Amino acid sequence: MTKILILGGGFGGVRAALDLEKKLGDRGDVEITLVDKNDSQTFFPSLYEVASIYGIDHQHPFHTKLRGTVSIPFSDIFKNKKINLIQAEINHLDIQNKHVVTSNGATLDFDYLVLALGSVVSTFGVPGADEYAFKFKTIEDGLMLNDKIEELYIEASEKKRPLPINILIGGAGFNGVELAAELSNCTVHIACSHKITQQNCSAIALVEAGPAILPMISGKERDLIQKRLEKLGINLLVNSPIQEIGPDFIKLKNGNYLKGDLIIWSGGVKALDIFRTVDSLELDDRGRIFVNEFLQTKNYPNIFAVGDNIVFIDPKTQKPIPQMAFLAIEQGRVTAENIARIINGSSELKKHKPAYDVWIIPVGGKNAVVHLGKFTFSGFFGYLLREFVDLRYFLTILPFFKALKIFFRGVTVFSKND
Repeated sequence: MTKILILGGGFGGVRAALDLEKKLGDRGDVEITLVDKNDSQTFFPSLYEVASIYGIDHQHPFHTKLRGTVSIPFSDIFKNKKINLIQAEINHLDIQNKHVVTSNGATLDFDYLVLALGSVVSTFGVPGADEYAFKFKTIEDGLMLNDKIEELYIEASEKKRPLPINILIGGAGFNGVELAAELSNCTVHIACSHKITQQNCSAIALVEAGPAILPMISGKERDLIQKRLEKLGINLLVNSPIQEIGPDFIKLKNGNYLKGDLIIWSGGVKALDIFRTVDSLELDDRGRIFVNEFLQTKNYPNIFAVGDNIVFIDPKTQKPIPQMAFLAIEQGRVTAENIARIINGSSELKKHKPAYDVWIIPVGGKNAVVHLGKFTFSGFFGYLLREFVDLRYFLTILPFFKALKIFFRGVTVFSKND
């Protein structure tokens, strides 16, 4: 029996599993297993909506309906598929002996391994960031952030906290910008729901260490997004590296202090620490795995890696490619193709040829900026394109009516975020 083990059920892991099952599922001598600590895939592109939703029942401890908008059950994705699902964390990787050990003590053998464990928040050693800043990476993070915002405005309505509520967001990449833009809308509605009539009820600032927000995009598009953020009343602080974070402040390296009622860290991510325990994996300084043009780890042709936990050097630019969902999906496809080719006896593997001149960034309400190669769209049409992309993804991993159900559930729940 040839055993294929996939660690992680994110965009890349799920795509690899589905494609492998399609290519090899009819073979009785191949076993496909996917391991993830959760029972569902988190749809990260909508996570900022969870943090900024308003008008929900904050007394409900689990926010079941809200979770359902960004959680896609693996049982739905892999229904009637010949894929074994194991819900567990990975405690140990033994590459030499071809097995992994899970948190429940189980040992899982493999002939081919796909590392798709994603990433975790990195605070880059900034003092106080772990203790005092809200993170923004998981559903729980989004829900906690939403609850905290509600709490702040309740306190303000009871005259226990002065207005405006100061919200500081460390990091002005895609996540930080999306979150800031949406919070500018939701805070107004939350304040109104608590009968707060003051016009400027919130003061939101994006704090960026570098010379510009969204450094990976063109100046023309950056100007477009900056004008939108400024219209929303968001203060942009560039060239402002953070030296320290406290319970109610950010200290910049230039010595200035910023007062914050709510501090959110959106400064970056790193790979899981478990990879550092494997001496033979080649890693960068953020713990990400170097892979070759076929997405194989160096020294181990039977071990592939995809998504946020890899470093893939673009042969055209000689620089690492960005970490984006659609690239992880494509990497899952390439990995599945190459494992299937090897098992079927082919020596010719498929190269990963990343094309990433495409991105979408929501900028508050039903407004998004979309970059498609030489073309840029913005406003409501950009928002519609974003919705189309989401639906298209659901249709690639779910049965038709299940895909429509989760899509319209999200549209219904998040339609208030305008």
